Amino acid sequence: MRAIILAAGEGKRLRPLTLNKPKPLLEIRGKTLLENMIFYLKKLGVKEIFVITGYKNHLFTPLEKKLGFKQIFYKDYKNKNSAATLQYVSNLIQKGTFILNGDLFINKEFSQFLRFNSNQFLAQKITNAPFWGYLTDENSKLIEIDTNATNGYGDGIAFLDNPQDIQTLKNSLLKCSTQDYWEACIKNSLHKIDFYISYCENFYTEIDCIEDALCARLITPEEIAKQCSSDGKIQKLFSVTNINYKINFQNKQKVLRISRPKLNQIINPNNEQKILSILPNHLTAQNEFYNNGLKLSTFLQGYKPLTKEEICQEGVLELLIKKIKILHSKNLKDYPNFTPIFMVNEINNYESLAKIKLVTQLEHKKILDIASKIDTMDFILCHRDLQLPNILYNGKDIKLIDFEYSGFSSYIWELGNLSAELELEEKQIEKIIHLYGKITRQEILEGQILSNYIWALWSWIYDKIDLGRDYLVRLHKNLKDLNP
Repeated sequence: MRAIILAAGEGKRLRPLTLNKPKPLLEIRGKTLLENMIFYLKKLGVKEIFVITGYKNHLFTPLEKKLGFKQIFYKDYKNKNSAATLQYVSNLIQKGTFILNGDLFINKEFSQFLRFNSNQFLAQKITNAPFWGYLTDENSKLIEIDTNATNGYGDGIAFLDNPQDIQTLKNSLLKCSTQDYWEACIKNSLHKIDFYISYCENFYTEIDCIEDALCARLITPEEIAKQCSSDGKIQKLFSVTNINYKINFQNKQKVLRISRPKLNQIINPNNEQKILSILPNHLTAQNEFYNNGLKLSTFLQGYKPLTKEEICQEGVLELLIKKIKILHSKNLKDYPNFTPIFMVNEINNYESLAKIKLVTQLEHKKILDIASKIDTMDFILCHRDLQLPNILYNGKDIKLIDFEYSGFSSYIWELGNLSAELELEEKQIEKIIHLYGKITRQEILEGQILSNYIWALWSWIYDKIDLGRDYLVRLHKNLKDLNP
C-alpha cells in the first residue's frame, strides 16, 4: 500500500501560525500533523508515502529521511486547489492508495474501517458547518455528494483499492479545474464507478482553523503562542476577557491575542476591525487580524497597564478622559453602516448564554428599566471594556487596546463601567463628572449597575464564579445606593 499526502497549500485560515511554517508541520501534542499521519499509516502497513509540498517546501526536506517519506515539490501551488496538486502526481495513484489532506490529526488506528478491493471514504460525522456531505444507499454506496451540507457524514481519508475504477477516477481528475477540490473527480464519476462510505467516529480531527484544534482540546493557547513565536519564547500578559502573549514574530515584538471560546455568541468578532478603521492611529496600537480569531498587535515599548496608583497622579485622569472623548465624538448618525448595541438585547443574550438570572425579579426590573432608558439615547462610539489591562500608560501618553467589545453605545455605560472596573473613589468619580461635563452622579451609578450585572453574567458563562460573585456584591451595593 502507498499514501499520497497533499501538503502544498499555504494554510491561510491558520495564519499567523502558517506564516512561519506550513500547516502539516504544526505541532499537536508534541508531534507535527505530518509525523502523526505517517505514524498511523505505517501501523497499517503502508510502505510508500509521498508528500506533495509547495509552500515552504524546504522545511520538509530535513524530515524526509527521519520520517521515511518521499517529497515531491509542486511549484504551481499558489492560487490553485487540491485537484491541481493531485493531478500533478496522478501517475502515483494505483490499487492500495490512500489519499489524505495534510491537515488531519489522527487519534486512533483505523484498519477496521477498510474495505479491501473497493474504493471508499473513511468519513466521520460533521455538524453545524458547511462541508461536502455524502449521501448513500442502504449498502453505504455513495450516490451523491451534497456540496452545501451542514450536518451528516463527510470529508475523510480516501482509500482506492478497486483497480477497475481507478483509471476512470484518474481520467475524471484530469478534467477537473485547478480551482476544484480533488474530491470533485469522485462526484463527477459516480454514474460510472462504485464508491463506498465507511462511517467512522472521531478517529481524526481536521485542523482547518484554530477553533478546530481548540474545540477538540488538541492544543492550548500557550502552545499556539509558542508556535507563532519565531524563537518559541513567550510571555503571558495579564488580561481578563481574552488571552494575550508577548511574542517575537518575524523579528518584531508583537502581542498575540487569542479569543476565548464562545466569543462569537457574545459579540460580533468582525466588528473590532471595522471599529479600528475609523479611529485615529494615535489612539491604539497597530493591529493585524486573522480569520481564526487571532490578532497580532504591535507591542508598545514603554507602555504598561495603568495602575490604581497612577490614576491618582496629577493629570492622568484628565488624559484618560481626553482619550475617551475622542472615541465619544463619533456618533452613530455619522456611521450608518454600524449596528448599535441595545442594552436590553445584550442583557437577554448574556442571560441566555449563562442560563441563569442572577438577581431577584424586582432587581431585574430595575436593571432593565435602566437599560431601556439608555436604549433611547444617542449612540456614540464606546470602548465598553475599559479595565486597567486595556489602558496602557507610558508616563506621558495613554493608549487604549482590545476593542473587541466596542461599539456604538451610551456614555452612561462607558463611564459607569470605567468607574466600576477601576474601583474609583468618590472624589475620582466626581472628577470624571467635572471633566466629562454632561453626566450626573446618578447616571454613573446606573452605568455601574449595568456593568456589574453584565460582567457577572460573563463570569458565569466562562465558569469564573468567584469573579462573578465579586461583581454581584458590587451590584447589590449599587442597587441599594440607587434607591436608598
